[in-house]
Amino acid sequence: MQNFNWRRGQCPGREVNSFMDKFDVAIVGAGPAGSAAAISLARRGYAVALIDKERFPREKLCGDFINPSNWPMLEQLGVTRQLFMQDHEIVTAFRITTDCGAAAEAALPSIDGAPVHGLGLRRFFFDQILLKKAQEQGVTALTGCRIKTLQRQADGWRVGYGLGESLEELTAQVLIGADGRNSWVAHHLGMARGAPRGGNHIGFQLRFKYSQVLRGRVEIHLFPGGYAGVLGLGDGTIKLGMAADRRRLGARVGGGVGVDTLIQSQLLQNPHLKEILRSSEPVGTVRSTYPVYFSPRRSVGDGVLLIGDAARVNEPVSGEGIFFAMRSAAIAAAAIDQAFGRGNFSARELFEYERRCRAEFRLRRGLNGAIRFLMYRPALLTPFVRLSGKKKRLLESLVHAICRPEAAA
Repeated sequence: MQNFNWRRGQCPGREVNSFMDKFDVAIVGAGPAGSAAAISLARRGYAVALIDKERFPREKLCGDFINPSNWPMLEQLGVTRQLFMQDHEIVTAFRITTDCGAAAEAALPSIDGAPVHGLGLRRFFFDQILLKKAQEQGVTALTGCRIKTLQRQADGWRVGYGLGESLEELTAQVLIGADGRNSWVAHHLGMARGAPRGGNHIGFQLRFKYSQVLRGRVEIHLFPGGYAGVLGLGDGTIKLGMAADRRRLGARVGGGVGVDTLIQSQLLQNPHLKEILRSSEPVGTVRSTYPVYFSPRRSVGDGVLLIGDAARVNEPVSGEGIFFAMRSAAIAAAAIDQAFGRGNFSARELFEYERRCRAEFRLRRGLNGAIRFLMYRPALLTPFVRLSGKKKRLLESLVHAICRPEAAA
């Protein structure tokens, strides 16, 4: 491990010491995956640089649901107290409705008789808290910096970064790509080749002022061609994230889709969602992303790993994106620690990371895939919702499998 002091700051305009440009690990992307990996590695004594093109706090397209599965990891990272200091809504139940009026509800799981709750919390706060914790652990956070050059060297990587015309460089023995679904690292290194992209659905995110309450529920509302997830955020607003069939939106996609168009053409077709929207007022702008899902990328190379959405994007309907991000970060940190111990950073050595991810995520990814399959097939899902409205154990079994807390590594 390198032996030197760390710096922290923003790019540009921070103090720079020429002896501080060597790191053990450079992480591109300071979202949940990147920050969690940085914290884990810094606690093991490694010098870590965390680079992100955005300045924090920043808005992020997300459903803003903290699945109960995350609590052991969040407690290990030491951020639970800070999370509860922000505006939030406690979530204790899941509800699903269809456009034909069917509805079913299930409580989140309990442990030893005590209910396990989720959290409605804006990523604006969540990501900033994780980044700050990383800095407290000694991580060098370089925010507002774009990666401009990336060169593989005999002893690792040379990374050029900056804002505007400025260019600075650092070196690191290992590189982590945690820069999301459109990962610059993955594309630049050819690790995104062969990853299927496409599909018929576009993801949208909106916030609304809401005068009523959701009674501690995270809700999924189906409509022809897609679904919408609704969640309270504890500040008088709700987050609505949706996946809509772009073929139904037609030519409007190319020119952007306004709030009114989305509501009138898609959302009001579900009577339960219609009732919510009647009491709501849009806040801010519509955010969108495409595609909603893509298959795994090659996540390991010589001296490099991809984690979180940079490695694989899951359908967001199960609310497990943050779990996969932070858990893959923990697995990556353990694999990198082992590689440093052996002095071997080859793809063969680092493949342990990918193997462990496959083994640990097999059940959750299988459930996620099954849910994604059903969400776009109302002829199959509607009977399940109707039956679940009468026999709650059906839906509860699925909800409990998705939301059970996972022990931290």
